[in-house]
Amino acid sequence: MPLPSFNASGLLPPVAGSTAVDRDRSPYFITSTELIHSLGTTPRRKQLLRNLLAYRALMYENGYVSGIQFLDGSFVEDVERHSGRDPGDIDVYSLLDAPARFLQHPELWQTDEGFKFWEDEIQNQPLNKARFELDTYALLIQELPFGNLLQDVMYWYSLFSHQKVTFAWKGFVAVLLDQRTDAEALGLLGGS
Repeated sequence: MPLPSFNASGLLPPVAGSTAVDRDRSPYFITSTELIHSLGTTPRRKQLLRNLLAYRALMYENGYVSGIQFLDGSFVEDVERHSGRDPGDIDVYSLLDAPARFLQHPELWQTDEGFKFWEDEIQNQPLNKARFELDTYALLIQELPFGNLLQDVMYWYSLFSHQKVTFAWKGFVAVLLDQRTDAEALGLLGGS
């Protein structure tokens, strides 16, 4: 399903359905190709989307092939209209399954391709901000007990569902990791 249109305030509506209890609500689950069609509307937005796909490719190359990313910030707002500027970055919160090799052989997690890669590449917010223009945060699903995982997800949901400055309630986007669809999305952007 495509994203709903921005509301009069330039935000994705928190609820797209017709009633307060309608299930058609944020986060809006879309594919990376739907993301390109919905929010890849300017050269700046297209560049940020290429960067997001490059970050996801980094994950895929290292076995992080299952998970979900919640996307937020000015990128999922009509910031060009309501603030007269381009989006500065994309806020990305990733919930990822550990690669199968680490689940089958936990001792591999202690190698450079394990925890060090996770910490230095996927979770390294300053590095990802510099190289991808993404404000990244990530969590391994297997890392926390269920209650702590739920608490973390609820924190990010509450953070992403309100505009930082005005506290206005708003919608945001969820995109599952999917290498095939990401390849199609990159093609739509004209990237390689």
